[in-house]
Amino acid sequence: MNHVNYSLATSLGQAQAVLAQDPQAKLLAGGMTLIPVLKHRLATPTQLVDIARLPELQTLMVQAGQVTLGAGLTHRAV
Repeated sequence: MNHVNYSLATSLGQAQAVLAQDPQAKLLAGGMTLIPVLKHRLATPTQLVDIARLPELQTLMVQAGQVTLGAGLTHRAV
């Protein structure tokens, strides 16, 4: 695997700023798809930005009979 910088995002804004500055950067949440792609060298990002622990993405809301799940919400949390 090629050398890749890793950073743990502390907010959505920080993750967005990294992506805006570096078009070769990729988001990492679980890695189920990205890790095999990297191993087979089908992608060569310069940076991986870990967004798995961002609280903004781990929301669960129920309003007016509608359930909204955040993109980072785990099956276990649901």
